[in-house]
Amino acid sequence: MPDSPRPRPGGGRARRRGVRSVDRALDVLSAFSAAHPRFQLTGLAEAAGMPKTSTHRIAVTLVERGFLRQEGDGAYILGNRLLELGSLVSTTTALSHLTQGVAEELIRSTGETVLIAEIDWRDRSLLITGKREAPYSPESLSPLGRRSMLANGCISRAILSGLPREESEEIVARLPLAQRTPASITDPDVLRRELETSRRYGYAVEIGEFIAGIAGVAVPVMVGGRPAGAIAVCGRITRMPRRRLEALGNHMKHLLGQTAAERPHSPPRAGRPGDTDHAEDP
Repeated sequence: MPDSPRPRPGGGRARRRGVRSVDRALDVLSAFSAAHPRFQLTGLAEAAGMPKTSTHRIAVTLVERGFLRQEGDGAYILGNRLLELGSLVSTTTALSHLTQGVAEELIRSTGETVLIAEIDWRDRSLLITGKREAPYSPESLSPLGRRSMLANGCISRAILSGLPREESEEIVARLPLAQRTPASITDPDVLRRELETSRRYGYAVEIGEFIAGIAGVAVPVMVGGRPAGAIAVCGRITRMPRRRLEALGNHMKHLLGQTAAERPHSPPRAGRPGDTDHAEDP
């Protein structure tokens, strides 16, 4: 149930080769987050790590194309075009293809909130790409679109358990294990033991470790032999005793196994048979 802060975008980051104007536009968009959903121009320039004049020119273009909106007081917020594109992302990835039906079945059969998180191995960040909410879902659970860093908690533990042991050991040694609740795992050795348990059973259980009063169970979603993310069922501890969490973990494994056997690992490609993509030089 990740909600730790994401790295600050902008000027301090090493640049990759590419088109500078595109890179700068993405810096502007990446400045926005759940903690900072709106900016005046000066604040946006600071967050993006760019001069104010350059930020203004880029922001004007993004407003014209629908990627930003400007409110009456001059503040910038994200535009509806991103919502349109985001809905495509959340339904066309291999992770979504493997979890969509499973999530629907879990919300129907459990009455608890279901989260789907995708891992970006470039910076080891988690993005909540799917959420099916129960009518009484706790407000503390991560919202759709929340990005955070891989850390402790059942989702992170499930994903790490899907890696080869040597690779997960290397990552655990550098994880920020914050004391979020009295039950949080902050000792790397304890986390390693929990990972061994998760590997053995195929799911990760937490009770009040990430958010006080919340329990959850997560299962890694494997694509091409590597964890692409995880699916989790979360709810209040009073409704989620350990015995139920363990039963849910086995049920989730079974549902994912069925889906993986019945479907290809990636969504079907749009277009007619014989269509070919043609790349053009810039």
